[in-house]
Amino acid sequence: MTTVQDPQLLDALPLYLLRCDAVSTKVAYARELTRFMAWLGDDSPCAGTCERYVANLRERGLSPTTVRWRATVAAAFLRSAHEQGILPVDVTRGFKAPKGTGGFAPKFLTARQLRKLLRAPDERSHIGRRDLALLTCMGVGGLRVGEVCGLDWGDVNWHSHRVLLRVNGKGRKLRLVPLTGDAADALRAHKRVCRGVAADAPLFTSTMGNRLTVAGIDYILRRNCERAGMERVNAHALRHTAATLSLENGTPLHHVRDLLGHSSVMVTCRYLHVVN
Repeated sequence: MTTVQDPQLLDALPLYLLRCDAVSTKVAYARELTRFMAWLGDDSPCAGTCERYVANLRERGLSPTTVRWRATVAAAFLRSAHEQGILPVDVTRGFKAPKGTGGFAPKFLTARQLRKLLRAPDERSHIGRRDLALLTCMGVGGLRVGEVCGLDWGDVNWHSHRVLLRVNGKGRKLRLVPLTGDAADALRAHKRVCRGVAADAPLFTSTMGNRLTVAGIDYILRRNCERAGMERVNAHALRHTAATLSLENGTPLHHVRDLLGHSSVMVTCRYLHVVN
């Protein structure tokens, strides 16, 4: 067994996270790697580390999909540490990530549940209008939570019959997301209480006037789920909801692909089994 003495694994983290475009992805990867390094403790990574990590995750009763996700992130990080010269050998050589749960079963809200959630914010207040607008961006527009955080007022084009969001997505790919009807009205209501803001000012801010973070939006979503008397859902479930409901309403697959910013229509096809 090849053992690496006292690797400074933390030094490998900043460069590894540079591969993540979305803020939410960086947060998720950093969280998983913090867990991995806490499990590793004072031990040095060596051949078999990933296999032992998988065994530990399984002993804890985690789902196959969660085990695969955490093991894949840990292995990619260790491989990156070797490429950076921090680990002199590739301790992941020969490691194969375990299989996750077969198929793709995203958690999403029904149309009725989404309407219930969007009725939860108090539209009489500025905070309530803000909450409704950002929940609409995710649940109807299909934006990732990190994309919502990055929106500026200059990214919104206002038209009489619709609102267009210019979204900077994964891989720094720009896309236009149209909102019409009640969804557009939610953005307009938010605009009416935020007059005179600069184009480069954040579209959604905290009560202190700072740009909302991923954690801030997660809190807003949790709070409004509680108000609606609903089981808590995560922000990405709202993106799944937008995709699923669009397909249920007959939107062509390639239009849903463009809405979500997928690189291939094959990625969007994962949602078809949900609506068939």
